[in-house]
Amino acid sequence: MLDMKIIGGTIIDGTGRPAYSADLGMAGDTIVEIGSSLGEAEVVVSAAGRVVCPGFIDTHSHSDLRLLTSPPPQAKISQGITTELLGQDGLGVAPIDDATKKPLSRLTAGLLGRRDLERWTWRSLSDYLDTLQGANLPNNQAALLSHGPIRLLALGSEDRSARPAELDHMTVAVRTAMEQGAWGLSTGLIYPPSSYAPTEELVTLTEVVAEYDGVFVVHMRDEGLHLLDAITEVIDVCRRSGCRLHISHLQAHGEIIWHLLVPALEKIDAALDEGMSVTADRYSYLAGSTVLSAVLPAWMLDGGPEACIERLRDDTYRERVHHAFTQGLDVWHNRSISVGWDNIVISFVPSPANAELVGQSIDDISRNTGKNPVDVVCDLLLEEDLEVTMISHYGSEENLERVFTHPASVVATDGIYGGKPHPRLWGTYPRFFGRYVRERNLMSLEEGVKMATSTPARIIGLKDRGRIDAGMKADLVIFDPQKIIDRATYENPEQTSEGIEMVLVNGETAWEGQGPAGQPGRVLRR
Repeated sequence: MLDMKIIGGTIIDGTGRPAYSADLGMAGDTIVEIGSSLGEAEVVVSAAGRVVCPGFIDTHSHSDLRLLTSPPPQAKISQGITTELLGQDGLGVAPIDDATKKPLSRLTAGLLGRRDLERWTWRSLSDYLDTLQGANLPNNQAALLSHGPIRLLALGSEDRSARPAELDHMTVAVRTAMEQGAWGLSTGLIYPPSSYAPTEELVTLTEVVAEYDGVFVVHMRDEGLHLLDAITEVIDVCRRSGCRLHISHLQAHGEIIWHLLVPALEKIDAALDEGMSVTADRYSYLAGSTVLSAVLPAWMLDGGPEACIERLRDDTYRERVHHAFTQGLDVWHNRSISVGWDNIVISFVPSPANAELVGQSIDDISRNTGKNPVDVVCDLLLEEDLEVTMISHYGSEENLERVFTHPASVVATDGIYGGKPHPRLWGTYPRFFGRYVRERNLMSLEEGVKMATSTPARIIGLKDRGRIDAGMKADLVIFDPQKIIDRATYENPEQTSEGIEMVLVNGETAWEGQGPAGQPGRVLRR
């Protein structure tokens, strides 16, 4: 007898092939039969008038610490995400030692949230994955090794190239993590300490990743005026190392930069024509979200978070920051120019004293307080120990559609928990299917499902997920293609979407109707 069968649905198998009508039979965590007149099952689910497809796979997640809290987070499973890829932007939580635990916790707080240091009980990536497996996971979790932690272990927070022995230390750490189950290496080349790494360091580290057929996932060094140089760099890194390349949240940051997206895509096309493996992801919104400290000149974070906080207190450094914001985009990615203070909105602060600032732009706060916008940023970061998150409205609808219709692209959330989060945390996939597939008709539903399932599975290296076929794991979404849409907004982001009716993870129900139904998730090691 089958454990479960889903009957009467329209199967979209994740490969891009045309939809078809069939029933699915499952035993344990595996799809075992596809067809009609299947045998008896303990549980029968009717999917009449609905799509049944593989679970969505989020290639850019910041749930690393949130998954260790109670109750377990529901934002991802509620929109049909059955697997997340952690350790993004070079700012994951392992490996660590006693000396790097505190600075790493401060570096990651804005993206991952805070966890008391005594509860950072792991050391290696394997230890962290074991800790994660002991949590109540709504969905599956895969992890990248993050560049930041291994650079901290090797040479601390210094803005310099690694010495030979230090580089050897990092290459050993990469090999160890790949053996422990990492699916690749991530870096964030705007986030210290990863931003201090020269190109040669990236080549050396990704040579090790390539030995394991892992993937290099990168937040590029610039998404502004120097976007083309940044994309040239990461393509060159992987051309030289032989590693597969995946570019995070491909975008041209700010209206003055929008015209650069087309030549950026042409550079990807040229790399694909060479036979390279190059892919990219993007969320289905026109605003981004990250830590507020990302607007500062990179030299402010040389030496780590504590050094940055001391500089924020120092009038001399404050004057230097003011001067930096008078310089153009040819000098550095000055977001007061590329985005504008009126388009940078505070989304999270930890203290009640500044809670009223959440939802206000830097320009709003400047007008209300009489402070210069640069001082607003510096004072807020100082008061909140750098733990401030922002939403920046930078995007072009035309460019977003260009990315979504490019054959190298997939969908991802880049969702960050805390405060008043970006709505992408709750609504990325329903918005993609509702707005861009159904309403804008950018692609067929079959191609849209492929972008959310089998293609990201291939990018990560997941062999048994992302497709509906006998022998594949039963990670599935049942949704109404006429109703699926996001309800999350910038004003009220923590809202479940419409049209997601059931989500199965490893053959068990994880979401049904408008609420959670279990925690059947697992840690997936390479």
